[in-house]
Formats: sequence, structure tokens, C-alpha cells
Amino acid sequence: MKRLIAGTFFLAAVSMTGPASAAGFYFGEETKGATIAANDSDMTIRVRLQPRLDYGDIIKSKDGKSYTSTNDLYFRRARIELGGNLLTKTIKYKLELSADKWDKTGTAATVSLYNAYVEWTGDEAYTLIVGKEKLPYSRVSLATDSQHLIIEPPVSAEDAKKVFGKTDPYYQPKVAVKGRFLDGVAAYEVALADGWANGEGVETAPARTVYKSGVLAVGRIELSPPGLAEKKKSDAHLGEGRHLTLGADIARQGGIEYTTTQDYKETRTLRGFDLSGHYKGFTAQFEWNEWKIDSTDPAVAGISPRGWYTQAGYFVDGLNVEPVARYEHYGQDSKSRSKGEKDTTVGLNWYLKGHSLKTGVNWVHTKYGANATGKLANDGKKDILQAQAQIYF
Repeated sequence: MKRLIAGTFFLAAVSMTGPASAAGFYFGEETKGATIAANDSDMTIRVRLQPRLDYGDIIKSKDGKSYTSTNDLYFRRARIELGGNLLTKTIKYKLELSADKWDKTGTAATVSLYNAYVEWTGDEAYTLIVGKEKLPYSRVSLATDSQHLIIEPPVSAEDAKKVFGKTDPYYQPKVAVKGRFLDGVAAYEVALADGWANGEGVETAPARTVYKSGVLAVGRIELSPPGLAEKKKSDAHLGEGRHLTLGADIARQGGIEYTTTQDYKETRTLRGFDLSGHYKGFTAQFEWNEWKIDSTDPAVAGISPRGWYTQAGYFVDGLNVEPVARYEHYGQDSKSRSKGEKDTTVGLNWYLKGHSLKTGVNWVHTKYGANATGKLANDGKKDILQAQAQIYF
């Protein structure tokens, strides 16, 4: 039944595609949800659904030695968002519930608290944030995935989001301060979070469980030429405006102790930088991330994953289509040249009501190194066709 519902939404979204209008999107401009207001408080309610179809090498063969083709239909995103102003225009809040990957093969269907935070803006130069929200690193991850250029984020960026915790490590309770200077020429955010917590399995080979840990500290800075600051992070600006931004970030958590009787400790450090820009219909970005895991436990092998990608797209005004492409090189451990993967993605987006109603198709080709995770005994590459619609109202 769940797959039938996902399929119905997917077909409904695709069936609504029609000829583009030169005077804008076929179904009009984007919608921004429904708002309820009372005095200086308000609440905007939004629903986002992303029915998704994958076809290709998405499962292993029965003997586990090669990939075999099949299909999977599910909801990649199913979310309810509540947010707005609280008591005054300077205090904002957001609450977001997620049922992502609902009915995806091999994934348990659950509903979770995705975002839950309050922010107070004292001035453009400083805003205080308290609650569960994104940690400030990785350009592609900081941009809302409702406006991503390509259906799936880069593999290296997704793994970077898992460095500092077991459960929702990128979306975790934090205290942060962010702001902008000189009309956006410089922007920053610094955050303190819990990171790895007691009882979480931090290592698997050999198995190690966290006893206690130090504070996770994260910082990010962005620089833009005058007049080229980005008002809101997005991969796809749909032919409007321009920006050019250089970003850099660092995150570190030390003092991660194991539950073993020996006094072993672990330190994790992540660094990254990115360059993004767009001019009307053309958009492009580059991002590099590297993290290092050091342990005083001789049985735990330290690793240093490193990955980078470059991607670009061009929005064709009038037709409202956007051809896109991305190339990624990800070393799962930079100490081993044969332990990496290369991913090539090409695709096309079609916008019917901006980001409120759109469809996209991607072809992803992955090639694995001889010792990489994902390499099978008789198969070192795979190909997947992804088709996704978004209904966001």
C-alpha cells in the first residue's frame, strides 16, 4: 500500500507537466505555505513530498559478488514544517517532522524530529540560535535540499555529515551565533554541540563504545565581493540574481573516551572549503572536505577520508528546464589510493511551479577502487537511474 501511495504521488506530479510558459512557470509562481497570524506571532505551515523512483544497480546479487538491477519506489522526503515569529519579529522558531525514505528498501519507516530551534536576531551582525539544527559546515549540506541542483548530495559530503555522532549527527542540539558584516561581504557562524554521546558505538572494527567526550566546536566563514553576497543558500536560483562566495569551515571534537578499562582517547577533526557562484541561469560550485580520525588505541586504525566535487547547471528561461552535471572524487581513506570512488552524474530538472512543483531525472555512474567500500568481488562499478518529483506547498 505504501508503494502504491508513493507511486500515485509520483505519477500525479509527473502528469501535471505541460508546456512551459514564456511568462513564468506553467502553474504560476512558487507557494510559501499557509500562515496563521496573531498579534506579533505567526505560524507558517508547509508540507514537502518527494516521491522517488530508482532503477539500476541498487542491490547485490544473491551471492553478494556483483550488483543486479531492480527498482525501488518510495518517498525520499515526507516532511511537515512549522515556523514563524514568536512574540516579536526578532524571535523566530522552526519545528520540522520527518518521515524521510519512507518505504525505501532496507530502511525502517520512522517519524523523527528533524529541526527544532529558536533564533533571536539582535542585529545583522549577531543572531543567537538554540536548538536542533544543521551544524555549520559543508556548502551543499547547508543549502536546503528542496533547492538542490542534483537529486542526491555528493557521497563525500554525506559521509562528512556522519563524523560527529551516531543519530542525526549533522542535525543536533547546539548553541550558535551567526551574522553578516558589510552588507554580506563577510558572514560567519560558530557553534558548540554535544557531538558523540555516552553509549554510542563510535568504532566498528574493533567495536568501541563512547564513555564520555569533549565539546564539539564548529566554525565557518564566508566571503563575497561587494554586491555578490548570496541572500539565501541555494543550488538552483532559477535564472534570478547573482552571487560569488568563498567559504571555509573547521570542526573538532576531542576527548572521546571509550568504555574499555584502558584510558584510550579519540580526536576527530574536519576541514573544508568551497567556492560557489551563479549568474542568472548559470550556476556552479566546488567543494572539498577532509576529516581525520586519530585514536590512542593501537587497535583502532586512524583514517583520513578526503573528497571533492564540482557541479554546474544552466536554467533555460521560457522552457524552465535545467541540464545539470557533477563529477566527484572521494578517497574513503587518503592513505590508500585504491580505496576510493569516482561518481559522475548527469541529469535534467523541469520546473512547473518553481521549487514548489518540479521533476528531475539523474543518471549516476560510480566506479570503485580495488579496496573501496562498495567494490564487490566481481563488480567494481554500478549505474543507477533516479527520477524524483517535488511537491512543496
